[in-house]
Amino acid sequence: MVLSDREPDREGLADETLLMAIANTGHDEVDELADTGTIAAWWAELTADDPTPVPEPGSSSEARGAERLRALRDVIRRLAWANNGVHLEADPAAEAVLTSMALRPDLNSLRISVRAGRNAALTDTIGAAAIAALIRAPSRPTWPRFKACHALDCGWVFIDASRNLSRRWCDMNDCGNRAKGAAFRARTRRP
Repeated sequence: MVLSDREPDREGLADETLLMAIANTGHDEVDELADTGTIAAWWAELTADDPTPVPEPGSSSEARGAERLRALRDVIRRLAWANNGVHLEADPAAEAVLTSMALRPDLNSLRISVRAGRNAALTDTIGAAAIAALIRAPSRPTWPRFKACHALDCGWVFIDASRNLSRRWCDMNDCGNRAKGAAFRARTRRP
């Protein structure tokens, strides 16, 4: 995973790091957001260095929470694709799932943020952290660097570290070469 160059001055995961971690789940055979067990294992690995306690998985709302996290992952990927010039239609079903998130303002800190409601399950806590990151991240000058691979069949999210924000693919040796090869074949085809 590529981390952002600048970490915020707060504890926990950086906003872009959290958003990238959520967006980059589900690319292999195992979807880290498939169920409560895989979510708990993924979150434990992601936050291994963070001393903040997190709720235990297993409440009755966790199955619905896993569905909300997968819908949130799709929204994050769409935003990252938009930063890379690819504008996809919103999925009304995914957005409807997100309206059921129980969030409330977090007024206990000097920052305006949101957090999960009382007695929150692990999925609610992760979802609230991601929503809060989505609220803060676009206001930063680094937000346009948060991109998804231009290859729609890939979707890996990365931080574009190029000077002129020109990076389009997650990996030039894989997705970039496939796209450039396809463009070459299309140009050289006989009419």
